[in-house]
Amino acid sequence: MPKGKASTTAKIVQCMKEEFMTFGYEKASLNRVSAKVGITTAGLYKHFRNKEDMFFYLVKDTLEDFARLQEESSSQMSGDVAVYSPFREEYMIPLVDFIYDHYEGFKLLLCCSEGSRYGSFEEDLIESETESNKLYAQMLMQTGVPVKSLTDMEWHLLSTEYIHAVFEMVRHDLSKEEAYRHMEFIKTLMYPGWKKIFGLS
Repeated sequence: MPKGKASTTAKIVQCMKEEFMTFGYEKASLNRVSAKVGITTAGLYKHFRNKEDMFFYLVKDTLEDFARLQEESSSQMSGDVAVYSPFREEYMIPLVDFIYDHYEGFKLLLCCSEGSRYGSFEEDLIESETESNKLYAQMLMQTGVPVKSLTDMEWHLLSTEYIHAVFEMVRHDLSKEEAYRHMEFIKTLMYPGWKKIFGLS
């Protein structure tokens, strides 16, 4: 890519990030972005096809890395309580580290994506977490652990309260140190009930 075009693209990326962060996807204006960059809106389309393409460019690394993290987590899942437990301390700090390594991407997905194809990001994540929790419960039951029987709504509620609580650190712009404390509070608040449901208390 020619140096001049690379410089313009970098400026576009910075300006459109500021635009989405400030106004959200629905109210973001390509006219404002092009004016800040110093090019025409037509010139903007030489770099990105449309607003959706711009938003995807900003969140794609977060989405791809998060998908890999979820896949790794699923591959480690086991009903053998001697080798696996989602309640171990060592899972909390890496999760906060991951979120803060991808902070801007999560901020865009959680707070600025309404109107885009990523507007249901959190709800989709809740559904994924629900299915994961059900699978873990089945694994535990196969090893004789007395998991409580829950309705689909109760499984959904279990996942919703956890996912929403975790990402409050992003919605409320907590510092990383505050986020570690936040996760400790989630552990205190939720883990005893979760362990009782999964027959691990």
